Amino acid sequence: MPSSGSTDTTSWDETGAPVSGSPEDEPSPPMLTDSERAAAFAVADPKVPRQFALIAVAVLAVLGIGGVLLEHVLSSVGLNPGATNTGQSTTTSAAGLVSPPASSPSTPLVGAALPQFMGMTPRSGAPAPDFSLVDQSGHEVSLADERGSAVVLTFFDAPCQDICPVLSAELLKAAADLGTAAHRVVFLTVNTDPGVLSSAPASTAAQRTGLGALSSWHFLTSNLTTLNAVWQAYGVSVNVSRTSGLVAHNDVMDFIDPAGRLRFEATPFADESPTGAYSLPAASVARWGQGIATYAGQLLGGTP
Repeated sequence: MPSSGSTDTTSWDETGAPVSGSPEDEPSPPMLTDSERAAAFAVADPKVPRQFALIAVAVLAVLGIGGVLLEHVLSSVGLNPGATNTGQSTTTSAAGLVSPPASSPSTPLVGAALPQFMGMTPRSGAPAPDFSLVDQSGHEVSLADERGSAVVLTFFDAPCQDICPVLSAELLKAAADLGTAAHRVVFLTVNTDPGVLSSAPASTAAQRTGLGALSSWHFLTSNLTTLNAVWQAYGVSVNVSRTSGLVAHNDVMDFIDPAGRLRFEATPFADESPTGAYSLPAASVARWGQGIATYAGQLLGGTP
């Protein structure tokens, strides 16, 4: 038993046996004085070595360049995530020029059979999608209004900066080759330039290309929503560069019979120079004119 007047600091377990190592026996942590604490807090954080910082910047730069190169590779195969597709009309934010790839020389194709030369594909004879647009004179023209005539439908832009010069020459040659049947064939061209929608530039293009001399030729345009519906209906894909503003599109030529049914679709082509100019040898232009006249004449029930 502890003596009276003393303080017992011994710990006991459940059996009544003393337990060693009481709190008073454990060493206390060292205590810092106020001056020592102040000195500890005054010590600055260790600095990053300058050499390490330079290495980190270099690594980030390499990764950035790699990202640009990767984005360029993806763009070249059509996987650029910066491009947005809305139906058949596509707008891309890529900085590079958007234009059709340069074609191989077309001279060897002159000797091919006419269907192969023109890339001609027979159509099912389904009704051609109707549309109502405004021509270069400001007059409304609808496809339904042309019933009773064969229609040759083409697509190019009003400023005539794409395949337009070549197609214009071919259409002029076709009109001449049709002879007396020319008054029964209508040539309709739909605008493919989303940035030039008015009919005024079309009038200038008509004069520059010579197509304005054909009373049977109409350059058609409208607002972007209406034009986009026509492009989609006839399988025309229009691409615009946000940076350069240049327009690129695939080329199709549709032949519609007097009953308003799709009968043939051709694939116009031209040679593109490094500067973006389009041309074809005179022999190819003449062959295309002959082919257009031949197929349009078939829709009228004979060969011109």
